[in-house]
Amino acid sequence: MKFIASMTAAICLSLSGLAASAQDDWATPDPEIDALVEACMEQEGVDFLPDTDVICYNSAIFPEEFLKLNDLGPASRIVITSPGGNVVTARGMSTILDNRGEPAIIAGPCMSACAMVILPGLDEVYIHRTAHIGIHGITMIPFGRWYGWLEDDAEPNQFAIVTAQMGYNFDFSMHSSGTTQMRAHLEGQGIDVDYIDVMSDLMEADARAYTSCRVDVKDYWGIVDADHIRTYLGDQVTGMERFVQYWSDPVNEGYQRWGQPISERTYIMQRNFEAADC
Repeated sequence: MKFIASMTAAICLSLSGLAASAQDDWATPDPEIDALVEACMEQEGVDFLPDTDVICYNSAIFPEEFLKLNDLGPASRIVITSPGGNVVTARGMSTILDNRGEPAIIAGPCMSACAMVILPGLDEVYIHRTAHIGIHGITMIPFGRWYGWLEDDAEPNQFAIVTAQMGYNFDFSMHSSGTTQMRAHLEGQGIDVDYIDVMSDLMEADARAYTSCRVDVKDYWGIVDADHIRTYLGDQVTGMERFVQYWSDPVNEGYQRWGQPISERTYIMQRNFEAADC
């Protein structure tokens, strides 16, 4: 019953977000910020933008990339656009950003660990209108539902349960490790774990409602909208321009080539959708 209630709450939050989006008080685009974002989108890697004191982080989240932040001097702000990376290594980048303390601008794709680890760890963040913020995977699904996901919702037998508890189910151990890391990171940053739980439940509800097929739990993506950010990040957000709110949102047009929507907030990357023969 608790899961059904949480899924219902997630769906209601999603629908209320769609209804409220037209009434949101969006920040007015700033030509200075626009120029910084445009320059960062054109500059790959991690470095200062030419002739500025602004750092551009336009890269995946791996040690080889984010450790470069330790070698750069103080900045007035950091523009971040990233396809994401490993949750564990992203926590390392989040620690560096905590220590640096500069305000950040999220622009362009902020996917996977960028949305799940970096964004909720920022003390001061501005969301640019180019942002597509995507949560990766039904991260918080527990073992029983995880086990039955691609097995017609079969219940795990005692052997499967014991095997998972002892860490011998490698696939679930990997999944469980991600869940544990996410909880620890959000709690350490003072962010309600519902920041991920609600999105995970939303994606699971959407995936269950989409009866054509199922893919692995890690292959679903959820769009984080303004209501969700306001609810869980609150005063950390210094401003938000009108960024992507749902799949068919005209602002999302540039990203729609990526995947196949199964709802207005949940989608599957095209390669996974085709591989599953959906």
